[in-house]
Formats: sequence, structure tokens, C-alpha cells
Amino acid sequence: MGTADLKLGTIILPRNESPKAISRLTEFEWYHKIDSPSDLVTPEIDDLLLKAQQIFQSIDDVVKNMGIPLTVGIMEILFKGTVIKKKDFEIDEIEEMIEQIKKEAPSVIEKPAKLLEDAASTRRSIEEYNALKDTLEIIRKMNIDLSGFGLMKYFFTNLFVINSADFDEISRSLEGVTIYKYDLENKEKSAILVISDNQDYDKVLKVLRSFNSTTFKIPEGFPQIPSEAYNLAESKVKELTEKLSSIKKELGKIAKKSRRDILSLHEKALVAKDVLETLRKPGGTKNFAVIQGFIPQKMEAEFTKSTKQWMSIVEDITDPKLKEEIPTLFDNKKFVKTFEVITKSQGIPKAGEPDPTPMIALMWPIFYGIMFADTGHGLLLMALGLLFKLKGQGEVSRWGMLIAISGAASAIAGIGAGEVFGYHIQVFSPIGDLLKEGGILYPLSWIVGILSVAELTFEQVINILKVSLFIGIVHLVWAMVLRVIRSIKEGHKLVAFTEAIPNITLYGGIVVIMMCAIGSQYDVMNMYSKVHTEAVPWVTVFLGDWAQVWVVTRIAVVIVIASMVMMMVGGVMHAKKHPEDGADPASVIMEVLLGKTVESLAHTISYARLGIMLLVHAALLLTVNNAFASLGGASSGAAMAMIIGGNLGIMMIEGLIVYIQSLRLHLYEFFTKWYVGGSEPFRQIRPELIYNQFIWKRK
Repeated sequence: MGTADLKLGTIILPRNESPKAISRLTEFEWYHKIDSPSDLVTPEIDDLLLKAQQIFQSIDDVVKNMGIPLTVGIMEILFKGTVIKKKDFEIDEIEEMIEQIKKEAPSVIEKPAKLLEDAASTRRSIEEYNALKDTLEIIRKMNIDLSGFGLMKYFFTNLFVINSADFDEISRSLEGVTIYKYDLENKEKSAILVISDNQDYDKVLKVLRSFNSTTFKIPEGFPQIPSEAYNLAESKVKELTEKLSSIKKELGKIAKKSRRDILSLHEKALVAKDVLETLRKPGGTKNFAVIQGFIPQKMEAEFTKSTKQWMSIVEDITDPKLKEEIPTLFDNKKFVKTFEVITKSQGIPKAGEPDPTPMIALMWPIFYGIMFADTGHGLLLMALGLLFKLKGQGEVSRWGMLIAISGAASAIAGIGAGEVFGYHIQVFSPIGDLLKEGGILYPLSWIVGILSVAELTFEQVINILKVSLFIGIVHLVWAMVLRVIRSIKEGHKLVAFTEAIPNITLYGGIVVIMMCAIGSQYDVMNMYSKVHTEAVPWVTVFLGDWAQVWVVTRIAVVIVIASMVMMMVGGVMHAKKHPEDGADPASVIMEVLLGKTVESLAHTISYARLGIMLLVHAALLLTVNNAFASLGGASSGAAMAMIIGGNLGIMMIEGLIVYIQSLRLHLYEFFTKWYVGGSEPFRQIRPELIYNQFIWKRK
């Protein structure tokens, strides 16, 4: 588990056979192409790429303009139960694939493409008529025929729409020109009829243009009387709006009926385009192409088989430059693979760096289960996750599995807490009867309520917080150990032995002192006194009865002081060796005295949220259930609404909060201690298929 070992796969072949190599690599799939600096053009690939781009663009335009989502959304899955099954697609060569898509495209997208074009034309016409209608609305009460207006033999006559406030200034500027003013419905606007000699034509236009007014003309084919033209424009807008609505309905029917075919065609065209774009510039010479890329070591035989018709070489990666470019390919089992989405949110692990996904797969269910411990809520959450898993695609399906696992963890933890929808499990029959003495589940009854929150007593709260802190300590120590391993692997032995390892012992000493404080009933000032012979929580369990508070306190204090001294010495040595880091001895000492000690306490206490969220969950359900009982129970409609609505609300709100808290404990408490990340992910030559199942024909 973790990340896959990669090798370098190289193919050498005649350049004109490159399209066939692309077909074989697409079939092989697990090939991360190394970009080549070569600018040599392969005409056979470029011609295919141009065809693929043109086909994809025509299909993509239809998909976008029809508003068809590329994946089925969560809400659609939840409320409509939409499932789009994959279509089988038989291919052998990339050229054949493009030709098949080209032949298939007209039957799928020709009709919607024509409708979309008609819709666009109709929208443009509506906009034009609306613009004309808005203008005519200003002057439609003027019963004037405008057909004879314009430049005549001796006179210039035309109508202008101006701002009413500009009329006086226009009149002064056009002194000697006949102007008739008409008040309009819009008081801010006025219409003026200008009559002048032809000699004043240029002057009139120049003045009115300076006031942002031009001659008003009604388009040809329209009545030249404004009121009649307005009525015609209004009827045209109404007619075209109805036509557009009809087109939209028709497109909606096509989208519903042919959605699978359209998306399947879109995906095939996208794959053809992307694959050709990725491999369009192989290196090599004018006549021979060299294609290089990374392949998983365990698929070496399959790669050799796929490329056997050419010279193909698989070798270890020794080139220092290529070593820097090695991508990361996750290689986890199915269960662990679900949690890769969490790792990716923090960055892809670098080569040689441990993959944190298996660790997350262990701790995430524990964190989520404890904070959301309720068998009823957990089972509902698991059912919701399975719905997304089975009916979703791509990332939705993967997140669905994560939700399902989180729900299952909550259901199991709910058994430990003894809770089902806030009620004790034994209240429900027949499970309660089976758990009683003589029942078939009686041998397992000790598990039910082992971490009970039924009464929310002080003792229960303390036990829950103890368990939470213990889990947190294990998680943090795990991260610190990984930091030591990383430092040694990177050759930073001084950092490992003078900072990383002492940091673990410092943390352990501080945690033990905290446990001693609890064991001494918080008599912090006298913990070292021999009168405190109490057992130390967790410590005495592992070390035996001799580990009493006064003994363990003295040992822990010595360990803490020794660790701090070691870290100070190591920090000062590192500062002298690396002055470019800007650290000085004083700041190193202060960081160890204050920063590291406070950090140890703060990070540990942060895990108390595990128990706190469990207590909050129990308190909320207790409130809802008490309200249900006070409103009359199952016989009351208001009570039923309260308990159903309350449980749904708690599931949605607290389920999300618990997810955020689980994520925080990983990203801010665990990853920051040791993880670097930042590697490039392994890019398959072919993207993940959602709507198609490629079947490669063997000749």
C-alpha cells in the first residue's frame, strides 16, 4: 500500500506510425508522458488532432448551450435518483475512433444544434425589436407620418429625441432654424421636429450630435407612424418570445431523452482530443519518434506487450533530472483508496515520502465515529453515502464511499455509546431482548454502552475525555515518529537526534505530568511528594503498580528538562550551521522554553474535541427527545414533527461540523508535524471515463 514504484518506459518507432503508438498507449492507460522539448511536427498526429478538436468543439458548444451538466449532481441523485450507465465503445485505432465519433455526431447533435442556432437567432431578433419598442414607446403618442422626413430638395426635416433639459440650449444653438417641441410621456425626454434649409443640414446634425441625439428613423417594412410601428414591434416581441419558449421546451425534451448519448459522445471526443494533445510532439529525429513516460513497475509486462511491435525499453530511473520529475501514483487497497481525497487536499506525497492515506484510513473512522456516535444516525448516514457511491460518478462516488464509511463508524461507535437516535439501545425490541441475559447477543452486551453518555454524569464526561486525549496522544506521537524517519531519510541526522527525537521525549514527559496531575486530584504543587501514591491514568496500566504519581512525576520532570536542554543545544548548533535561516541562540532558547512546551499542551488538548463533540451530540438528542415526550409523544403531530425535524437537523449540521473537525485534526495536528507533499500527481494518458466503457478490438 502507499505509492507505486515507477519505471521509465520508452518507445522508439517510425514517426509516421505515431498514431498507432498513441492507440496502444491509450489502451495501456497507465502512462505518464514526459514532455519533450522537441518542436518536430508529426503531420499524421496534427491532422487527427485538428479533426478531433473540431468535432469536440461542435459537441461541447451543444452541451454548454443546452446547459447539460457534465456530471450528475448530488441533489439530482438525492431527489431524482438519476443514474447514467456506461456505454460500450469498440475501438482499435485512434483514427477509427475519430471517424466513428464523426459519423455518430450528426445523429446526436444535429437537431439540438439547429434548435440552438434558431434560439440564438430568435433572441437577437427579440433584442432588436425590444430596442425599437423602447424607443417607439417614447414617441408613440405622436400621430406623425415619418416616411417623408429626411433631406429633401430644398429642406431638411427630421425628428429627434432629446433630454428635456437641453431644449433651451439647443434652441439657442440653432437660432433661425424652425423647431417644434413635443412633450412625451417620459418627462425627462422630449421630441423635436426640426425644419431647416439644406444649407443648415450639417449644422443641425453637428449640434444635435453634441447633445447625444441622432435622427430618429423607423426601419423599413414598419409603418412610419410611431404608434402603429410600436404596436407591430410589440406583437413581434410576443410572437418571438412564444417561439423561443417552444424551442426551449423542445431542447429540454431532447436533453432529457438524449442526455446519455450526448454526454457519452462528448466524453469520447474529449478523450480523443486530450490524448492527441498530450502526445502530439514526441521527441526524436525527423523520421523516428521517441516517446518517453513513467509507468508503474508492476505493469512492466503489460506495457511491453502493448508496444511489442516497436522497440520499447523499460528501465530504472537514474537520470537526476528525471528523478526530480517523478510523479506520485497512489497504490492503495480499495478501502484505503477512499481516503485519498483527504491526502490530496493537503498535497501529493513526494517520492520516498510515506503516503499518509493508510494512516488516515485508520484514524478517520475513529475520530468521526466517536464524535458522531449514534447507531441510528450512523446507519442513515451510511445509507446516504451508499446512495451517492452507487449512483454517483467520479468524485461524487468517491466522496459517497467516504460518507458511507463515516456513517458505518458512527453506527459502530453508537453501539459502544449505547445510543440509537439518542435513546438507549436496550429500549428497542427485539435488540434489547437479545442483549438481556439468556439472549443470543448477551455475550456481547458488555460492549453496549462501554462509553456511555446516557446520563451525562461527571464520571462519564471524565472517561470520555480520557479516551479522547489518549487517542490524540497516539496520533501526535505517530506524527512525531514519522518526522524522525523523514529527517533521517533526508540526511538531516543532527536535526533528528537533537530536535525531532527530544521533541518526542519532551512531549511524552509533559503528557505524563498531565496524567500525574489528574492522578493526584490536581494537587499540582505537591505531585512529587511521596504522599501521592495514587495510580497514574494510562501510565500505571502499561508500566505496573510501581508507577505511582510521586515516582512518575520525578522521572517525567527529569526527562522534560533533559529534552529541553538537548533541543536548545541542537537548535543553537543548527542556527550556527545555517545562519541564512535567521535564527539566533536567544530565539532558539525562547522557542524551546515557551513554544515547544505550550505547543505540546495545546495540541494534546485539541483532541478533547473528540469527547466534547460526542457530549454535544448526546445533549442535543436529549433535548429533542425530552421535547418529543413533553409534546405528547407519538400520538401528537407536533411531537412527531419535532423529533423528525430535530434528528434531521442534528444529522445535517453536526454531521458537517464533525467532518470539519475530523479534517482539522488531520490537516493541522497531524500533517503539520511531518508532512511535506507538493509532488506532481501521476497523469494517466486517458482521463477517467464516466459514460463510456472502451472495448479494444484485438486483430
